[in-house]
Amino acid sequence: MDDSRVQWSDLPPEILPIIGKSLETYIDVLRFRSVCRSWRASLPPFNIVSSLLPLDLPSPIFTADHLTDALLIRRVIYRLSPLDHQHSSDSASSSSFAAEGWLAKVESTKLGTMRFLHPLSTRYVKYDNEVFRKEVNLLDFRIYEVAKSYTLGYINGALVPRITKVVMFPDCPWIDVKYCTIVAVYAGGKLGFAKHGDYKWTLIDDRNFHYDDVIVYKGQFYAVDRWGTIFWIDSSMRLVQFSPPLCGFGNQKHFVESDDELYVVDRFLDKEPLLWNADIFHIHWLNNLIEDSPPKVIDFKVHRLDQEWGRWVEVRNLGNQSFVLGNDCCFSVSAPKFEGVKGSCIYFTHAPRSTLGYNTHYFELKYKRIAKASIHDNEPIFGPPPIWLNLEATQYEEHASDNLHVSAC
Repeated sequence: MDDSRVQWSDLPPEILPIIGKSLETYIDVLRFRSVCRSWRASLPPFNIVSSLLPLDLPSPIFTADHLTDALLIRRVIYRLSPLDHQHSSDSASSSSFAAEGWLAKVESTKLGTMRFLHPLSTRYVKYDNEVFRKEVNLLDFRIYEVAKSYTLGYINGALVPRITKVVMFPDCPWIDVKYCTIVAVYAGGKLGFAKHGDYKWTLIDDRNFHYDDVIVYKGQFYAVDRWGTIFWIDSSMRLVQFSPPLCGFGNQKHFVESDDELYVVDRFLDKEPLLWNADIFHIHWLNNLIEDSPPKVIDFKVHRLDQEWGRWVEVRNLGNQSFVLGNDCCFSVSAPKFEGVKGSCIYFTHAPRSTLGYNTHYFELKYKRIAKASIHDNEPIFGPPPIWLNLEATQYEEHASDNLHVSAC
């Protein structure tokens, strides 16, 4: 039987494109093209088949400086883990490889250019310490895509204000993003969409301006309002009620997909955020920051939608899973894959739209208890990767090529 085996590099050339085009993530396409010369030649680069972001769009928010054009910016969250936990035991940085894995959020800005961000915030991270190597070979790490997030920014580098959530579909390397639809929650709860070439955003609902989150779940757009009612957005961009109201009394609802199930996390604050007219401004936390301090989280409740019976089920135990509520996306992780990360917890920041620091906490669902997450003790997942700890959090750029090497500026 051994004689019938064929080396990967000796597979028939006509099979390679079939294998390659079944890949759905940038990192998998990159890995495929890095196997050998024949594999590289069988598949076009990721950015040839899927146009590079940023993608030009109209801005959904009118600003005083009259910036009306926005850019759709993709951010990808990866889990990185070393191939060999012991290979660096004799080096000065051996402790940095102790964790099974950590998260890295990467933003693609233009051809060959990427930037790291803190996984739970929108802050860029600069690595100018000697600990950070000038070149990192990503072939030394196992890399898995965990989640994607999107945001809207201006050409001058500023982010479009009052953007709560942005999603895109289809999101596939083999579909040009110019043919995709972008849906966003913005301006305090408006739900709208736009496509490449549109002159303005179109409201999906012109009566209810109280939406909290939007997600792509099983190939469809879904939105949830502040009463916990889930709506399906059909192909005509019309809303179809998908669930009864949750009737949760929390201040903000978040979608999380975990093990193909759809959850809604209800965030409870110690005081109601001060809002101006939602048609004009949404200052979820900024007004409180000026007058006093932003509201703090005091509780969470998790509900799963039983789609067969059309009812809500409160979830009191997530098992080995933990939920991560970031500024621009929410996702689930398997706690055993990250040293120091607790299962059945919700990781979050107190000011969900703040960019003023990491301020990461976790909520233990079983004990209804909130604790501050320490990067050094029980939070290697949410800081910069351990080899880059204790470094200043400011902007930097890195250049990545198709051979999986990363050079830091």
